[in-house]
Amino acid sequence: MQRIDTYLIKWYGPFNSKEELRKWEEKRSEVFNLYVFQARRKRNKDKYYCGMTFKQTVGMRMRNHDHHIHDFENEQTEFLQIWIGTIANIKAKESDVRVCENLITSKLAVDFGAGRLENCTNMNPPLNDVYMINEWWRTNGNYVQRKSRGSIPAVIPEVMVYYSDRKSHELYGIDRLKYFGDLL
Repeated sequence: MQRIDTYLIKWYGPFNSKEELRKWEEKRSEVFNLYVFQARRKRNKDKYYCGMTFKQTVGMRMRNHDHHIHDFENEQTEFLQIWIGTIANIKAKESDVRVCENLITSKLAVDFGAGRLENCTNMNPPLNDVYMINEWWRTNGNYVQRKSRGSIPAVIPEVMVYYSDRKSHELYGIDRLKYFGDLL
């Protein structure tokens, strides 16, 4: 029987700069290994990038001289939005983080293609079956109820399922789970 990986990702944002993100992240006890950013240059469509870090914080990773975010931090960028994620249901190993990044980049590659996805690597689907639940939280601790069209919480489904039977590969997503209110 093939292994099935299951992940709960809690995403926090949006941050408008890597400095804002770094200051917020320093005050938190969680380990953030995933990040997604969306940027728009004047009169262009949004670009998306999904990345991972394991040995550094997200804020430190984005300060690296070769990071893609530097291409969008200049005066020509009219919009930048960053979300960072923590794998909340397990103590994540580097391989877990890579699978999560891989699933998200696969989904973004299907939706946007090479023209709007800044990732140049890791766009192939995962090796195992994967179930991922994405929760979207504001930095003040409030759950994101409304998602504006094209925003990161709107383009990454709340539930993602990747299934492979060695002959074919399927990627499914549920954009929005329905909220039924407090049951307790």
